Amino acid sequence: MLDTQTGKALHSILAAETADLPPPPWDLIGEGVWGSVHDLGDGTVLKLTRRHGGLGSGEALHLRETIALSALGGLATDYVKVPRLIAHGTFGNAYIGSAPPLAGWLRLTRLAGKPLSATSPYGASGQARDRLGERIGAAIADFSRHATERAQTAGIKLGDTIARTIGLARSRLGQPGLHDAADQLADAWAGQIARGRLVFIHGDLNTDNIIDMGNRLGFVDLAEAGWSLAEADFRHLEETGTLRDAVFRGYAARTGKSPDLDIYYLAVAANALTTIALHGQAGHPRDAMRRSGFFRHCMERAGLS
Repeated sequence: MLDTQTGKALHSILAAETADLPPPPWDLIGEGVWGSVHDLGDGTVLKLTRRHGGLGSGEALHLRETIALSALGGLATDYVKVPRLIAHGTFGNAYIGSAPPLAGWLRLTRLAGKPLSATSPYGASGQARDRLGERIGAAIADFSRHATERAQTAGIKLGDTIARTIGLARSRLGQPGLHDAADQLADAWAGQIARGRLVFIHGDLNTDNIIDMGNRLGFVDLAEAGWSLAEADFRHLEETGTLRDAVFRGYAARTGKSPDLDIYYLAVAANALTTIALHGQAGHPRDAMRRSGFFRHCMERAGLS
């Protein structure tokens, strides 16, 4: 939550850039490594992106999301919806009140509903979980098709987020063995990219970024969007158990094609490598063992030692 003086300072800066900006206080409805999302109370939200967070830079992520939403904002099909971009900008002075150093801001339409992370999908009955998974799969299929068409028309050139993730993770890793594994993973992924059909992906479909809107699912936070292989949009699913299998079924039913598991496990391995780069040996020793074990599991399933 922004304190009163910081909220007023932000409002003073942003009111000149976006019309009819309601004054604070604004309700905090989401917060992550890279920023926060605030409900403005008029059917729109304000997303603030920090300069520093996980891997990479807030400036780069903000630019990527702005480019993606400029072309995809407002996309709506039977299964998926994307918020519309109303206004955006960067901060000349990153230091505003008590807020962490800020890179940029987005004003977006608010999607009515709750993130899946707040609805406990894993505690639902098996039948309800299967229905949800199939809806997610159909929504990913719709996004892939329509976002690709829009991105082609707009001439968007945002690069592959998996290759970028592997490179950023490698730069953070200290163990030579992990450097070798990262290089092996990067080479295998590059080979798949060279042979595969690229589509425009969301890039970060976890349960925080999927909004249950009833008939549709909302996809938010497009800071990792770009051209990649379709399997990259499933990379957060390996640890969701039977929900993953239902997502695959829904995607296959909508597209007539199942995800390629070899490509899928390369993408999941990139995700696991990122987790190791971010957290290393943090937490209980068993946590580090689980992270390493999961990475080895994904590499082996992808056919890499």
